[in-house]
Amino acid sequence: MRRILASLATVAAVTLAGCKLDLTNPNNPTLGGALSNPRAATSRMIVGVLSTYRVNRTDQIRAFGSFGRETYYMFITDGRFITGPLKDWRQNNSFDAGTQWAGRYGNYRNAYAATAIVNATTALTDAEKHGALGVLKTIIALDMLHVIEARGTIGAVVDMTDDVNAVLPVVSQDSVYSWISAKLDEAQTDLAAAGTTFYFPIYSGFGVGVASTPAGFTQFNRAIKARVAAKRGSLGCATCYAAALTALGGTWVSTTAAFDSTNRDNGTYTIYSTAAGDAPNTVAFTGSVGSDEYVHPGIDSIAGVATDDRYRRKISTGCPASNPRSEVGVSSSHRPCTYGSTITSIPIIRNEELVLLRAEAEWFTGNQAGAIADLAAVRAQSGATKGGTAAVAFAAPANNADFVTELLLQRTLSLYQEGHRWPDYRRFNRLAALGTLPQDVTAGFTVAVASVLPNQECDARARVGAAAPLSCPGNALP
Repeated sequence: MRRILASLATVAAVTLAGCKLDLTNPNNPTLGGALSNPRAATSRMIVGVLSTYRVNRTDQIRAFGSFGRETYYMFITDGRFITGPLKDWRQNNSFDAGTQWAGRYGNYRNAYAATAIVNATTALTDAEKHGALGVLKTIIALDMLHVIEARGTIGAVVDMTDDVNAVLPVVSQDSVYSWISAKLDEAQTDLAAAGTTFYFPIYSGFGVGVASTPAGFTQFNRAIKARVAAKRGSLGCATCYAAALTALGGTWVSTTAAFDSTNRDNGTYTIYSTAAGDAPNTVAFTGSVGSDEYVHPGIDSIAGVATDDRYRRKISTGCPASNPRSEVGVSSSHRPCTYGSTITSIPIIRNEELVLLRAEAEWFTGNQAGAIADLAAVRAQSGATKGGTAAVAFAAPANNADFVTELLLQRTLSLYQEGHRWPDYRRFNRLAALGTLPQDVTAGFTVAVASVLPNQECDARARVGAAAPLSCPGNALP
């Protein structure tokens, strides 16, 4: 406290003396500074957008894991990390209310600012501009995808203007998905005109999918497009499953026969480090934050899961020993080790997901045999590669309902802690299936249909007299 007061006294003395004190914060770059060297500035800004996406990814996995009954976040000194997403989720000030909102729009703002400089400058060639815009638009679309995955029928804001205080409209879920899809297609067009190299660096996690070049980044863009199209298909878009198959044709997805344990993890990743100033993986088995992630017992109770290699390597016998923990009336016997350490990379999208997306799209476009073959390949090459027996509900589904049951089972185990289970169950109207664990029912837990808008967003709209969006006071979720 004395140090703060001394600083204030110094400022007061300078003011009284009539002196001018100009201070520059080197850690807070200005627009003017960026415009003085737009090539270097936009290069750093693009790297910053990629880096910020990386940091937001761990929070998404933790929050979605709670909502989707993959994990309990048993932060030992505050049970609201459990009761927030599992009991009090309708409250705009509960823990995890507003997840995937401020952080994602903050990064959208970063990308928006970089885009403005790229478009205005003459210091870049046309090909360099297209490369920058292709990457920025792809990450904007990806950030917005996570916003709407969290919001569902609440919808989201898609527009952005130069006015950082503007209160822009919340549009419907379908409109958001349509906007994301169009943004990805815009990015693809830019990347096609970007030449063979970028003028800015792409961090090594993207190199797994050869995405450090425009051609490779286009594959990543098409992979995200396939994910978006499949989600839209499950929500009623008549042509979107066909669009998903087309997009998959532009990715690194393996053929059914070629898919195996050597290529299932090929993809693009967010990378982490414990170096000074870098970001660690905070949902890892090791580390002070990750050590509070516990397996939701609903995962342990899946029929046939104990012998499934995906369960064994990420959740049970393949994990180091851990102590059980109880909090706010619920218990878990062990922790997952999907990510072993604070430097373990997290997939953004990988081959195993692409094969599962293809199975989904094949089924709903009439190629049931292809869908069944892809699901069988995933079970064999991911669930039964080390002597295990993959969990299965319907090896040969006879109808759409059985297929969805089998698809959700395989996606739950293959994509555990990758941020998919909760949005998956919602888009197929199966959320009720996540809320049956007896200890959760006894604790009064219910399954959230969405992560509500944060208080600040509701308040900002109320101040300007805008209509209350769904989930805000005056327009509560059902």
